[in-house]
Amino acid sequence: MSIKPTINIDMWWKAILILGVLTSACALMFNTGFIENKHLFGFGLGMIFIGIAQWMAWKTMSQFIAGGILSTKVIKHNPVSIIILIIGIGLIGLFGFLIIKDLI
Repeated sequence: MSIKPTINIDMWWKAILILGVLTSACALMFNTGFIENKHLFGFGLGMIFIGIAQWMAWKTMSQFIAGGILSTKVIKHNPVSIIILIIGIGLIGLFGFLIIKDLI
């Protein structure tokens, strides 16, 4: 019997989702002097949106082959996940630009 964390980060979008949650939470809890908290929160929110859109698109596809069924995981977007993905990319682009602009 082992006590291991059950968080399995095996896909890139799971890491983006967790980093987005941590970034947004840190923006709400801590006050950094060199980065605006609202820009950091918006950046984290964009990362959360991208992670959720990829999670929504993560599907299991199955097909019959000789000797059994072949199942594989694929990313297949629907219109809602595409909209959420575009919003997330837009938020990351906007707030990433504002963070870099404030640092210069």
